[in-house]
Amino acid sequence: MRQYILSSSYCLLITSLLNSDVYNGLILYSNSQGVGPSNTYVINNSFNNVNVWNHSIGAIGIPHLNPDRSIIQQFRSNEHYFGNTHGPVGGILKKTDWDGSEIWSYSFFSNQFQPHHDIEVLPNGNILIIAWEKKSYQDALSAGRVDVINEMWPLVIYEIEPSGNSDAIVAWEWHLWDHLIQDIDSSLINYGQISEYPELIDINIGQFTNPSEGDWLHTNAISYNNELDQVVFSSKHFSEIFIIDHSTTSEEASGHEGGNSGKGGDILYRWGNPINYGRGDLEDQKLKAQHGVHWIPSHMPGSGNLLIFNNNPTDTTGLNNNFGNSSVVEIIPPLNIDGLYDISENSSFGPNNYHWAYGGDNTFYSHFQSGAYRLQNGNTFITVSQERRFFEVDSGGEIVWEYSFENVPGHLGYSARAMKYDLNYLDIAIGDLSADHSINIYDAILLTDLLFQEQYEILGDINQDSLLDIEDLNDIIEIIMNF
Repeated sequence: MRQYILSSSYCLLITSLLNSDVYNGLILYSNSQGVGPSNTYVINNSFNNVNVWNHSIGAIGIPHLNPDRSIIQQFRSNEHYFGNTHGPVGGILKKTDWDGSEIWSYSFFSNQFQPHHDIEVLPNGNILIIAWEKKSYQDALSAGRVDVINEMWPLVIYEIEPSGNSDAIVAWEWHLWDHLIQDIDSSLINYGQISEYPELIDINIGQFTNPSEGDWLHTNAISYNNELDQVVFSSKHFSEIFIIDHSTTSEEASGHEGGNSGKGGDILYRWGNPINYGRGDLEDQKLKAQHGVHWIPSHMPGSGNLLIFNNNPTDTTGLNNNFGNSSVVEIIPPLNIDGLYDISENSSFGPNNYHWAYGGDNTFYSHFQSGAYRLQNGNTFITVSQERRFFEVDSGGEIVWEYSFENVPGHLGYSARAMKYDLNYLDIAIGDLSADHSINIYDAILLTDLLFQEQYEILGDINQDSLLDIEDLNDIIEIIMNF
């Protein structure tokens, strides 16, 4: 009797297609080994490539997909040495169309700052960038840092506005160095009681990735809330997330007044490790070396809440990366009607518990990168970078779709985070008569039917001559054969 052996990927495909709870969308992700060539993919629920971009340099973080089918992405700078940095070092930004042609490219780094890890594309097309900002040993001492033997690299956030094909201007900036406090030296201007100023960062918390270098916060993710005009970012070393006001001018962001909040560039909200501002202990710590924080959009279940990938390694030094149990947690920040966050005197920012959590029980683990996004049907789409897989879970924690690229050709590296978009997010291209964002044999069949019925359809007019004829059919067949 003949036996049939089904591959694991085929079994996953059958399972996902039979599960009506899976969200039908397009998955966007990059795969990179850090140095050298990389790729960006759009795939569908059936694991088929909808589009592939081939890059000559290493992709950093997650790409951004525009409705016009272009992508904006950060890449590794191979020509710039900032120090013995740890993690994805970026600084080259590119916008590329669907066919792989470069629309815009800009190198953004210097001897004083170095972008890394993540970017966020704003609704107006500007780009938020997290970067290390170099401070000298003497700078650190003058600001009250005690445990330092070399440079110190605090966080700086730049917003750049792309211009032309190869230029950009800085539209806004925020420097963490402007919002410090210390309780060591009363002769310094930033001296104070730490617990009385949760809106400021204690310069003496946190250790460096490398004691002889300056990676201090190890910021690893940034996200923007358009309704609130606020920014959230994540610090792995602090095991804490932070929200700041984006409505300020750059001058206001350097101080403590101004913007919608009236608080300038001070911290509006922080969560995960209240021991950092003297209002908690180890039992109050909720995050551990987390990555991937973002707001759930207003049109999705849980809108306004924050989703966080809590990596939770057993060894926070990073020397042993094999053990831990990660989770995805959702929290409801204590936002009030004024757009500020409630906090009681002498207590920490709430909430005290997660609103929803998945994992934390050896279900999955990654010591680096990773993230989670809410989908429109209430499911959550999760990336586990170290395990090289994405999966989708429903609100009850059942996996309804899963993709492992451990043995997929061309996927030799890792993916920081993947996102799943609605099928209607992208503009439909000429030739895509089936509206599945891929020009294939189904489109040729639909075009043939239109020709027989002598009907005109603009999506079938491949050569855009306002006629639907055999030339269009030949053109679409040529596109299919060359893909």
